[in-house]
Amino acid sequence: MIIKKMIIYGYGKWIDTEFDIDASFQLFFGENEAGKSTIMSFIHSVFFGFPTRHSSLNRYEPNESSRYGGKIIIQDKRFGEVSIERVSGKVTGDVVVQLEDGTTGNEAMLTTLFYNKTRSFYESIYSFDLKGIENIQNMGKEQLNRFFLSVGALGHEKYLKQADYYNAQADKLFKPMGRNPKINQLKAALKSKAIEVEKAKEKNETYIDLMKQHIEKQEQLKIIESKLSKTEKELNYFDQLSRHEETLAEIDEIKAYLKNKPVLKLPEDGLYQLRQINNDTESYQNEINERQERQKNLQKEYKPSKELVLYQENEEHLKQFENNLDFWEDQAHSLQLKMKDLGNIEQMIAEMKIREDISLSDSLPIELKTSELDYLNTTRERLEKSEVELSDLQDKQKNLTHKININNDMIDKIEPKLLSLSGFNKLKEMNEEGGEPGKGKRQSHLVPMIASAVTFFSSIYLFTVEPVYGVAIFILFIVLTYATWREHSSLNKQENKEQHTYYEQKNLRSQWKEMLAMNDVYQSEYKDTLNQINRLETTKQLIQKDFGQWKKDHLFPASITLLNIDEKRDIYEKIRELSNKEAGVKQTIETIETKLNNHLSDFERVFKRDFLTENTLEKFKEMRNIYREIKNEQRGMQEYIKQTETIQNEINYFVGKVNELKSTKQQFIHSLELEREEDVYDIYAEQDIIQEKRMRLSMLLAKLPPRDDQNEIKYEVTNLDVNMKKLSEEKRTLLEQQKEINKNIMADEMTLKQLEDGGLYSEILQTFENEKSYYQEIVYKWTTFKTAAGIIEKTLHYAKKDNLPQALSVAETYFSFLTNDKYKKLQFEQETLFIIDKWGNKWKSEDLSRGTVEPLYISLRLAFVKTAKEKIQFPILIDDPFVNLDNQRVKKMYELLSKFDENIQIIYFSFDPRIQAFIGDDKYVYLN
Repeated sequence: MIIKKMIIYGYGKWIDTEFDIDASFQLFFGENEAGKSTIMSFIHSVFFGFPTRHSSLNRYEPNESSRYGGKIIIQDKRFGEVSIERVSGKVTGDVVVQLEDGTTGNEAMLTTLFYNKTRSFYESIYSFDLKGIENIQNMGKEQLNRFFLSVGALGHEKYLKQADYYNAQADKLFKPMGRNPKINQLKAALKSKAIEVEKAKEKNETYIDLMKQHIEKQEQLKIIESKLSKTEKELNYFDQLSRHEETLAEIDEIKAYLKNKPVLKLPEDGLYQLRQINNDTESYQNEINERQERQKNLQKEYKPSKELVLYQENEEHLKQFENNLDFWEDQAHSLQLKMKDLGNIEQMIAEMKIREDISLSDSLPIELKTSELDYLNTTRERLEKSEVELSDLQDKQKNLTHKININNDMIDKIEPKLLSLSGFNKLKEMNEEGGEPGKGKRQSHLVPMIASAVTFFSSIYLFTVEPVYGVAIFILFIVLTYATWREHSSLNKQENKEQHTYYEQKNLRSQWKEMLAMNDVYQSEYKDTLNQINRLETTKQLIQKDFGQWKKDHLFPASITLLNIDEKRDIYEKIRELSNKEAGVKQTIETIETKLNNHLSDFERVFKRDFLTENTLEKFKEMRNIYREIKNEQRGMQEYIKQTETIQNEINYFVGKVNELKSTKQQFIHSLELEREEDVYDIYAEQDIIQEKRMRLSMLLAKLPPRDDQNEIKYEVTNLDVNMKKLSEEKRTLLEQQKEINKNIMADEMTLKQLEDGGLYSEILQTFENEKSYYQEIVYKWTTFKTAAGIIEKTLHYAKKDNLPQALSVAETYFSFLTNDKYKKLQFEQETLFIIDKWGNKWKSEDLSRGTVEPLYISLRLAFVKTAKEKIQFPILIDDPFVNLDNQRVKKMYELLSKFDENIQIIYFSFDPRIQAFIGDDKYVYLN
């Protein structure tokens, strides 16, 4: 069974909260009051019901919500995914259980789901915290067996309940210290009735005297029978002893050795105590040595410096300076600010000079007069006018150059197309001779055309008179007409081409001449413009030359121009202002430095030392650091005194402890009536030899035939036959005495019977016997109940596998792992659990330290869970029980839990950051 999800409607501080649990080992981490115990209680309440209002457990009813309870979704190997929802209702709440197949149920189904186990069973094994982890300490071997019986006989719990019922019925009949059970009441009544019988007997003196004699004879008979029985046993025993002569001889030898040895009552753990005292003494002495070493180191560390000594010698004089230290701090701060201002001004002046290309070492230009300003304005106007005219001429020059280039390109394109002059004149002449183009050619074609017309009309006439001649003449007409058309077309094409060439050449020559003429005009204008440009540039050079000489005369840099001289003059004016300001700041700095240096010189004289630097601020800073170091050293000396007192107190404490241990050791040695520590080891060594002899004697005695009494053997082997004859004679005498006394007792009984018949005494005696009989019946009934319960438990013990040895074996493995193999074995002797370490020493659990006993109880619990996992599986809830363990055992504990069993879920609640370091983010929920 594992928990997959928790949905809290309202429980304590948790309102409408969900937790998904994906890992088999899940950590809920948070500080105190984060709600860890609340979540653990929520799981218990949903599984087993809310605590009643009269219970000592907290119900965790929410203050800020009307809803109380929640839902837990689990995964069970029998029923699959199961939802358990419990809300307020009856005292323990109303629960609804829904299985994976949709089946729903209530408390009965929940009881089946949890194997009919109760809350107390779950909390005793599967849920524990720092306090609850030690509950298993109170479980003895029988209780542990009963627990495994409950788990192992899972199908037979009704028989266990029946056994509990029989035990309860038996307790109703009798309790050793009870008053109300029936047997206890009957016993008291019988005692009272026996007193009444005795009183009735006392009424008859004869009866009493006779009864006394009768009792005395019975006592004598008992003594004789006892002696007879003892004699017979002795006789039989000596007969058996005669078969162990060698063993008896060794026994006599050991007894002879032990006879002269005194019985020493030495403490069992005396040597352990002595070694522990020596170890503790050495430990305390180490602590003393360590603190003495620390004291020496402190003396070296806090050795007063030369400055502190001089300060203490001149403290009265230096106090006056120290009282005015705030004033000088202000002066130093003011000096620092002024030096910073000076540095800023110098930097600004240097930056402005560098930016304006003024040498840092050169003087600034002189301030200009009105006449010089007029010169600058006139010169600037002349230069600006010349630049405007020059700009216009340069634009005109560019336009003319462009036009010339375009004309030249056009001329270059036209000239390849022009015919030679002779070719053009020839074409011109041909065009002028022909008049209109194609006129002469048309006249030359007129005759064929007339002939064709005559032929056409003749063919029409003959076709009407003579069809054959008409057809022939008509064909002739067609041939003449086609020939005339082809010739006429060819002549027209030729004429048109020549005429087009002529006009084209004529136009090209006209354009070529115009462009040549325009080029001449452009070249003339270009030459005039170029002359004007040269004249203006010469004028500009003269102006610039004159202005350059003026700049030299007035100390202006060569980079200044007429256009930016006014802007530069403003900058020079700012530089002059900064220079004046610089001089004032330097004067202030000099005044402050003079005052500070006078006081710093006094400081140097007192402390008999020179400053490491000539800078006033650095000297003041050094002086201030010396004062600060002196003050720190004074505070350190106070701390030194405090630490020294603390260390001395610790030394005194440990010295007292050493003296106490020495006194304890001397008392222990004197308690053994010894003088030296070496004698203690010798006497314990002798005690070990005596113990071995006694153990050997016990072993030899165990080989001898068993005796009913505990008397030692008083006979040597050589006297066994004599003793046996003596015992045989004593037996015969005792038999005769027994026979004689029995006769007398029978006679007395007959006489007493006659006295008891009839009368009040007989009625009282009869009533007493009846009540005695009824008492026997009730006792028989009580015996029946106890026997039945015992038979059931014995039967189930035989029916189940014996889980306790297996659980102890698993617990041994866990405990050995947690203690780094220091403790190897666990075993029960009667009802006491013993732990055996790797050296074979036995320890009770109460003798172990808390850091060791807690892993023991955890190992036992986990072993129970591991052993019972095939029968029953529940999630394990752990609420921070490991705070008393050191870091190594916490790490070991986490390794054990994380690898415990992947099928058994562990939900761990902690505020210990050590366990948090071992957990991955996927197994970790932080509770804020």
